[in-house]
Amino acid sequence: MVARLIVCGALVVAAAVLAIAAHDVLAWRTAISGGDARFRSHPEAAMWHGDAWLPDDPAAGLLALDDDLALRRGVQAFVGAVRTPRGFDNGETRARVRSGAEVRLEDLAAHAAPRAASQAGNLLGVLVAGTGQVTGGVTADDRARAAFEAAVRRDPANAAAKYNLELLLRRTAAKATRQGPGSGSGSLGHGRRGAGSGTPGRGY
Repeated sequence: MVARLIVCGALVVAAAVLAIAAHDVLAWRTAISGGDARFRSHPEAAMWHGDAWLPDDPAAGLLALDDDLALRRGVQAFVGAVRTPRGFDNGETRARVRSGAEVRLEDLAAHAAPRAASQAGNLLGVLVAGTGQVTGGVTADDRARAAFEAAVRRDPANAAAKYNLELLLRRTAAKATRQGPGSGSGSLGHGRRGAGSGTPGRGY
């Protein structure tokens, strides 16, 4: 009788845990869709945080959300950096925001799964190319080229990174031969339409 009660109790606990786990999975899916919707209208205000009930949030691990969430926050940082104006502080705020976005994207490009790392590397290349600054003796174009090349290596199917790399090479070649404007020059495409989707960049 006692053994039967123990078994019944264990089954009840297991059922409760499964029910809570189902809640946490749904909470994360709702949080991601809601955060993506918010990102499309107000990128700076978007948040992706599931209201998990189980300790240590095993649902997030089950859904393998680490790279997805990190990439979304990287895209958010990228958009914030691109939209930050020079301002009245001689560009100090913009430089700080860009630096923070670069660090986040560099970390993703180095440690995330191939697809997420490639997307982060592409965004990093676009951000770096837009600064025009020399860092540690390395030009912005060289840093951007390295980021694009790494992005293509991590995910050869990343059309945006391939396109941006090609256009960057054309632009640097045009500079080297002192050709006039219009020979493959322009502004880079970031290759992302929103926090949850990737599209080929429009290019320079």
